[in-house]
Parts: sequence; structure tokens; C-alpha cells
Amino acid sequence: MTPEISVIMASYNSEKYLSESIQSILDQTFEEFEFLIINDCSTDNSLHIIDEHAKQDDRIFLIDNKANLGLTKSLNLGLKEAKGKYIARIDSDDIALPERLRIQYDFLEQNRDVFLVGSGAYTIDENGSIRTKIKPSTEVKDIKKKLSVQNCLSHPTIMFRNEGFMYREKFVYAQDYDFYLILLSNNKKIANIFEPLIKYRINPDAISWSKKSKQNYFALTANEFYHKRLKYGKDEYAKFDPNKILSIDVKNSTNEFVLKSEIEVKFKLNEFGEVRELCKKFFWLYGFDNELLIYYLLSFTGKNFINAMRNILFN
Repeated sequence: MTPEISVIMASYNSEKYLSESIQSILDQTFEEFEFLIINDCSTDNSLHIIDEHAKQDDRIFLIDNKANLGLTKSLNLGLKEAKGKYIARIDSDDIALPERLRIQYDFLEQNRDVFLVGSGAYTIDENGSIRTKIKPSTEVKDIKKKLSVQNCLSHPTIMFRNEGFMYREKFVYAQDYDFYLILLSNNKKIANIFEPLIKYRINPDAISWSKKSKQNYFALTANEFYHKRLKYGKDEYAKFDPNKILSIDVKNSTNEFVLKSEIEVKFKLNEFGEVRELCKKFFWLYGFDNELLIYYLLSFTGKNFINAMRNILFN
């Protein structure tokens, strides 16, 4: 029987949260799905965890990479094997709320003009405690306008129609943002459900945090390519060399863009000592910046105060 949904998860050394993440999909109220899990040559206990779950639930299909391919290529392996009418994404450290698949499936069934739908999300810390609530735009026009400037969708929340679209593999990071912009270039509508449907973990080891500066550079490139497609009908992906971004020495960089990206992520991870040092470096090189000055001053208030402010602002 062909599944209605193909859920795709890529895992690399995710043993700490992997079992909880897998179980959150297996416990969905919507049951007509296949669960493609790509083990990207993990060196920890991830493969064993996946195997144990697979023995208990035949909806799990393991793709075991013999070499580490990275997230983008691993996701494409899953997309090539997916048989579902819809594709749903989840990361190996996040938690899907029980109604997630049902709500998004019903939305796409009822809104045939929408190609992809995301959702709101709770952010959680390493212990699973809720920190903030992500409140997304839900109007198609607003989402398109915001995406033309920056990414405004949470990758682990998305579900989309299985029509052969793939991630572009030179985008080692920010592959999701490039994917959304490719969809817009193909006149595909993107929507959001306001309700939080996942718990999105703020995990310092995750790509979205540990490689933030390089991810931002890839996102900037994706945005530039999108606007070139709008203006000229094509972009420069064929000539794009991702190694120019991957080879950046983030730790010792004096680049303005890199420093701002690192300050932002260190602040979100509550690494306030590093925030202050990076801010001082930035101010010395480029002068005062109002946004960074706020980060610098708030870094002295401490984790408890910052978390309390997050709760006030986002909940």
C-alpha cells in the first residue's frame, strides 16, 4: 500500500536525542506514512538506535550511508526513495507534536493550490524545556515577500507535495532556504500554519548553530541567486564554488558579516562571555553598531534574565 506521507530524517551522531525524535513520529495520530531515516555514517550509537526502532515498527526504512555525505545529499537520497504523496521533514533532535502530520496533511488536501506548508514551533533547550514560541506569517503574499529578504520558515516543520523537487547539493548549508526560493521561482505557493507543530531544539551541536556564519553566507548566496533569476531568468549556480565559503576561518575571521553572525548565535546559545569578546572585536574594527551594542549590554544581565525576557517577548 502506497503511504500518504514520506517522513524524512537525516541523522549524524544524534544519539542523545534521536530516540525521542523518532518516537515522536511513530506516535503520530496520522498513521499512513513511511519513515525514511538516513544514517549519515554516524560514529556514535545512532545506527543501533535506528535499528532498534525499525525492529518494532515496519514503517521505518533505513538508508545507511557508507561515507559521510552531509545533510543536503542525505536528504536527496531520502527524496529519491520517497513514495508518499507528501514529504514531511523532521530533524533528529526535534520533537513532532502528536497531531503534526494530521494537521498538515489535512491542510494540503484542502488547499490544493499550496505546494508547501510549514508551521509554528516551540523552541526548547537541551533539556526539553520550552524557551520561546515561533509565530510564523501565515499569508501566502507575506511569506513570499519575507522569503525574498530572508528565510522565514522552520525547516523541520515543512510538508510539501512529492513532485520531484530536490535540494541543490552545492548548498551544503541553507539548502532549505535555496529550496524555498527555487519553489517561488517555479510559481509554487508556500503557506504556514500558525499553530506550533514541533518542538525545535536549540542544540549547540546542530548545524544551524555550530555553522551559523557559513550557513548565513550560503543563505546570502541563495538570496542573490533568487533575485538574479527574477531579473535575468537564470542564476549562476553552475559556476558557484561552495568551497569559498566552507574554507572561511570563522574563529579568526575579521569579516564584518561573520562577526555579526557569530555574535547572534553565541547570544542565542547563552554564551555571553564570547558575545562580549566578539562585540569588542567588532567595535574595534568597525565602530559601534546599535544592535550589537544591545547584545553586548544584555550579555551582562545573565542567563536567567535573558530567558525571562524571551518568555515575555515570545510567549
